[in-house]
Amino acid sequence: MSTKRFFYLIFLIIIVVGVFLIFKRRPMIDIISKSYKDSFPLPKQPELSHSPSEEKITLKIKDKEIEVELANTPEKRALGLMFRQSLEENSGMLFVFDKEGIYPFWMKNTGIPLSIAYIDKKSVIIDILEMIPNQEVIRYSPSMPFIAALEMNQGWFLRNGINIGDTVYGIP
Repeated sequence: MSTKRFFYLIFLIIIVVGVFLIFKRRPMIDIISKSYKDSFPLPKQPELSHSPSEEKITLKIKDKEIEVELANTPEKRALGLMFRQSLEENSGMLFVFDKEGIYPFWMKNTGIPLSIAYIDKKSVIIDILEMIPNQEVIRYSPSMPFIAALEMNQGWFLRNGINIGDTVYGIP
């Protein structure tokens, strides 16, 4: 083996080991932006419980009325639909933020397949995504700022003819 190839091999090994050490020392949660952490503080495990008296509101999209739980505090947004076993057909959860921004969502400890609609400050749906249950790697967010997000059973928006550009009525 020539000296030049030997040095290239050593250089490549150093780069691979360096990249491995960098990512090993920085868990995924540390890579998440500060605004994400402020919007979704991680709750302590004992606090993870859903109260039967969750605040519910009625929303209307086209001719569909839906009853949704309101997640309008950092604690409620962090808990979301975690640890739920099911979700009624015309029920969901509305995440309302204090200011417009891009807030990533994930499906940690969420076994229900969900669809999410992102809603701008004019109450118009700007994006709809399908989310994979029980995974922590993928972060779901649109490319534009939003003020609210509506999670429903997976496929609910498609089954009910709800599309990007439709208006959601009743958002507080």
